[in-house]
Amino acid sequence: MIAESRELIEKYHQYFKRLPHYQYWLVIVDNHFFDRYYFFIYSRKLRTKLVRSHELLALVHDKQKYQQVLADLKSISNLSIEYRDTSHLVEPIPEITNDKIHGHNY
Repeated sequence: MIAESRELIEKYHQYFKRLPHYQYWLVIVDNHFFDRYYFFIYSRKLRTKLVRSHELLALVHDKQKYQQVLADLKSISNLSIEYRDTSHLVEPIPEITNDKIHGHNY
């Protein structure tokens, strides 16, 4: 097992608490802006909207290391994995210039 996998698995066990009434899932982001793969664990208490995320690993773009780390992660976890890619970003919403509820006027 490579050092990156050990780091990821150590943090995985730190943040995956297996609390009752919580939903957990993994998110892997292929970030082309920083030339990295980011691994996160997300959690949410059931029937709530607040989602928490914790970064498990930032891995330099190296296809072999990525495949090894992903295989090692899958060998210890059955959580669902959501894949994201920064090359497919949605267009941002326009900037809010007038917000009467919160009192923002620009």
